[in-house]
Amino acid sequence: MGTYSSATRQGAYEPFELQVSRGQVDGHTGIEIFGFTPNIANTASGPMWEGQTQSGGLYVYPSSAAPLVLVSTSASDTTALSVRIEGCGANFVALTETIALNGTTNVTTTNSFLRINAMYVTNGTNVGVITAKISSTTYAQINAGVGQTQMSIYTVPAGYTFYLSYTQYDAAIGFTSSAFMTAQEYNKDNVSGALTLTHQTVFVQKQETPFTAPIAHTEKTDIQFCVKSSSGGPLTCSMYAGGILIKNPD
Repeated sequence: MGTYSSATRQGAYEPFELQVSRGQVDGHTGIEIFGFTPNIANTASGPMWEGQTQSGGLYVYPSSAAPLVLVSTSASDTTALSVRIEGCGANFVALTETIALNGTTNVTTTNSFLRINAMYVTNGTNVGVITAKISSTTYAQINAGVGQTQMSIYTVPAGYTFYLSYTQYDAAIGFTSSAFMTAQEYNKDNVSGALTLTHQTVFVQKQETPFTAPIAHTEKTDIQFCVKSSSGGPLTCSMYAGGILIKNPD
């Protein structure tokens, strides 16, 4: 058994991260996680995504892999518009599928998804709100005109390790207020079943963490980057997390 080398391929003159983005380092993929919501309050900590409410709370995942039903609120999002879904199937195996919309008529994926990491409109601008559901539960949503989900959650696929190198949280809260935000990272290890609060910090307006050494997140781990206000709401918050996904030895 070997490991995938993280050595640069083009010499020191080209940054390693750029080589990863260009696909020049085998088994390495850059991961960018974006979250946004106007609904943060002080009830419970929760991730930033389109389905978040002021009640907060952790994102609830599907209990088993199932086909997704996608639909738009606008008839203008015709079959000319496609959505790419990135996530995991059964046993957390990495899975992607691109599906054409049909306006306000439901369309169903060929594959069954256990997790959704992101959805993107691939060839245009969505006029309506696009939802991805299993039964009556919405697990991902693209808001009108945005073109992609904005979810501060990520699940590490089977056979990979995710190395988190940077996080940033931003909140529309004033320095003159006594209120503050609490940022938290929750990890669920779906091999052992352990749920851990990996780190937390408080901030006003902005918080950045460039990790001295990237933090390893093992395969099949659910990651949720969460926030909560100390008082009041609703508040608008966003977050960004970046790192590298590396294939485990065969």
